[in-house]
Amino acid sequence: MNSTTDNEWDVAVIGGGPAGAALGTFLSRAGHRCVVLEAAHFPRYHIGESLIPHTHGIFDRLGLLPKMRTSHFPVKHSVRFVSADGHEATPFYFSETIEGDRARTWQVERSEFDMMMLDHARESGVHVRDAGVKEVLFENDKAVGVRLNGSTNGEELRAKVVVDASGRACVIGRQLHLREELQDLRKTSAWGYYRGGKRLPGIDAGETTMFMIPGGGWFWYIPLPDDIVSVGIVADPHYLLGDSDDMETAFLREVSKCAALSERLVSAERIGPVRGSRQLAYLNRQTSGDGWVMIGDARAFLDPIYSSGLYLALGSAELAAGSIDAALKSNDLSAAKLGSFEPALWKGVGIIRQLIHAFYDPEFSFPKFAQRFPEQRAALIDCLIGDVVGKDMSSFTAALEQMTPPPGPLGG
Repeated sequence: MNSTTDNEWDVAVIGGGPAGAALGTFLSRAGHRCVVLEAAHFPRYHIGESLIPHTHGIFDRLGLLPKMRTSHFPVKHSVRFVSADGHEATPFYFSETIEGDRARTWQVERSEFDMMMLDHARESGVHVRDAGVKEVLFENDKAVGVRLNGSTNGEELRAKVVVDASGRACVIGRQLHLREELQDLRKTSAWGYYRGGKRLPGIDAGETTMFMIPGGGWFWYIPLPDDIVSVGIVADPHYLLGDSDDMETAFLREVSKCAALSERLVSAERIGPVRGSRQLAYLNRQTSGDGWVMIGDARAFLDPIYSSGLYLALGSAELAAGSIDAALKSNDLSAAKLGSFEPALWKGVGIIRQLIHAFYDPEFSFPKFAQRFPEQRAALIDCLIGDVVGKDMSSFTAALEQMTPPPGPLGG
């Protein structure tokens, strides 16, 4: 390429995680010149290891299914809830509502998975640069490119569309002061890794198990490759930390208090540091504009309870790719055109948010819900597999509201 084309692109993507890599792959295959800008050196650590089955179709359309099938990632067939008193409910098996290969997914080691996706983007024609973005360039309130970090002359790349896939960094959200914390979902998380944790037999070996704790918090237990399990707690920040910032002490204290979880770790060895995040939930008041759009965690993050983060990252990338492709072909780079995918996505996110609020209601539980509304069990599993975008879930949400009040408007 010559110097002109090296600095002029159809699409510049900030961030080479799963959302950015997927979007780049879709757009490159549609014939658009796409550059992905990633500041971190891959492979790199990242939390968020559990997939849900509705990613299957996205992997298929990306051409990634053969790589996933031959990977060493544990296969996940179900989700299990364990009450605070140690009672293990019957697992919710994905095969209850879907058949065949689509009724399973994977527990992924993110350093390996993210590298696989970025390499796949390269193979699909995406240009990947090891570069961070200092700021997005605007002219008359329209995004026209980016200025890179670490360049003495302030190197600029011009692009018809700028996509923020920077995750929690929220490059555009912070630059335009759009990001805000969701106070109604104010939760803190701490997590660590163990080698030798107990695994269940048969197809349950790769399941995600959620251990409830008194006071509305919970633990995840996610089997990973090489006999490692990911264990993390999500709870009210005042309960978990109080006035302290000592994530490790809080994490180990709560592990020791959860008998059902401790039993699985009795022969395990903790490896690596305890990590954490004081505030999980946030959103951006605006997620698209003239010449720009946000995808994945750069848009919003609610809660890890349903393992929806990677699905929403990949799903928003695919939907946004369709809107961007149409916008570029029609030469209409307005906010309305680039963000035309957003109503369906936000509706699906709203259903997930309603489920999150239900989960934290002390009077609610999914086993109780399934017993009271057996006709909604399939719809509940649809939510657990991620099949909520563009789908009529009104009867399910109406039943849900009979047991727990819905949340207020997003951002409220």
